[in-house]
Amino acid sequence: MKISRLIIKNYRNLRNIDIHLSDTVALIGENNSGKSNLLRAVTLPFLTDEAGFSGKNLSWTDINNDAKKEYYQFILDNQKPIAAGTISSEELIKRMPVVTVEVHLEPEKTEGYFVKDLSYSIEGGQIVYGLRYEYKPSKVENIYSAVKGVLTSEILDEKSIATVKMNLLPTEYYSYSVGVPGKGSVSYDVLKLYKYIALEAERDEFSRTRERIGSKSLVKLFQMGLTDGDKLKVEKEYNNFFEQLRSISKMDQVINWQDESDLKEAKEFFSHISIMPNMPPMQTILTSIRLGYSDAELSLQGLGYRNLILLFVLINSLAGKQNDIALNVLTIEEPEAHLCINNIRLMVSFLKVFTAKNPSTQLFYSTHSTEFINKLDLKNVVVMHEGQAFSLMDELDESGRDYLAKNPNLDLFKLLFSKKCILFEGISEEMLIRAYIDSRHELSDIELLSFHKGFIDIIEIWKKVNHSTGNRLGIIRDYDNQKGAKDKHDKLV
Repeated sequence: MKISRLIIKNYRNLRNIDIHLSDTVALIGENNSGKSNLLRAVTLPFLTDEAGFSGKNLSWTDINNDAKKEYYQFILDNQKPIAAGTISSEELIKRMPVVTVEVHLEPEKTEGYFVKDLSYSIEGGQIVYGLRYEYKPSKVENIYSAVKGVLTSEILDEKSIATVKMNLLPTEYYSYSVGVPGKGSVSYDVLKLYKYIALEAERDEFSRTRERIGSKSLVKLFQMGLTDGDKLKVEKEYNNFFEQLRSISKMDQVINWQDESDLKEAKEFFSHISIMPNMPPMQTILTSIRLGYSDAELSLQGLGYRNLILLFVLINSLAGKQNDIALNVLTIEEPEAHLCINNIRLMVSFLKVFTAKNPSTQLFYSTHSTEFINKLDLKNVVVMHEGQAFSLMDELDESGRDYLAKNPNLDLFKLLFSKKCILFEGISEEMLIRAYIDSRHELSDIELLSFHKGFIDIIEIWKKVNHSTGNRLGIIRDYDNQKGAKDKHDKLV
């Protein structure tokens, strides 16, 4: 099973996103483009049992700024009618921003049981299954009263409204819900089949202290490998350990008050006092286990090794859960963090094998490394820019993706995010252009990429990503007596 389509509205800088997804999703983009926000948003419809989970309630700051601006403009334009009550509470609530995250689920033929309660539409002759997270106003009258109270106390303008924004949008009267689009809420028994684990970029503290070394993922990994017979053996070994400790420490000689008393009743009472093992729960035993590397504390290793081992443990804890989980969503921010090139390649290989062997897990990750972009699976790539998302599955057809995959010089990061980039066709052009650029130090920030032909699709994507930037793209190609091709390219200028 996988998420085949993702729709996000009004979450942080993601105003309106609607993209189709592949089995694995690789997010690329500049800093502050919205990658982390998308990774967070996609988890909102799902459950988690991770330690540190803080719930799904959002806050005022999580609502998209443009959506809030529209709402505040409505307030400014209708101050008197709202204060006088001529605009009803229902109409006001309709104008308030709502955060929604909707996922369309695509099950395998054998997974119909998992999604039987999640169907809500038919598109193209196919049943559509999905979940929707909503963060919206719930206590209507409380909100209406609060807004009227602000508007009756003062007249607002563009400047003064900035001082009362949170009171005009009181999110303490908001609440969240997770359900099937158009059908309402779903039971916990259904939701527990869909879970996520999120590994954020701020993970450098992992294993730095003894308290954090026994991670929940490591405990899960051990628990999955323990059968009932193994647990019985652990209990027997614990009792054997206790008997050895009892003998070595001479506990029975310490608890011997009956030998020191002259009272017959006291001797009888004290003789029944015994020392017994107090085996802790299995979870406690496993939590006391710490990770290490080469017989040394993991906390003594570098950030690269700590991050690599954390990822391996976390991902392995998801393996083998096909029986009780319909879908596991795993989100990772910058899996390449602190890794050298050899360990990056090790991680890429590990993720590839893991996703192939675990169809119930869908991997989402953001990256700034070309090593994590598989040229043979460009349909996995989602390009982020200023809160917008462009899936190469939507933007390019299969022939377009195949063309890019065959290009030995493809570097999506340089192509889409360079301040200045020139695309050219042949080796002779490259030699001439590079020689000229190298002779002019003021041109050193220009990136050069060699493409054979087929620039039109690339230009279209580049324009979408860079429509509001100062970035520039140049095209140098042979005329080849192809006036029609020249005209098509000229129209894109």
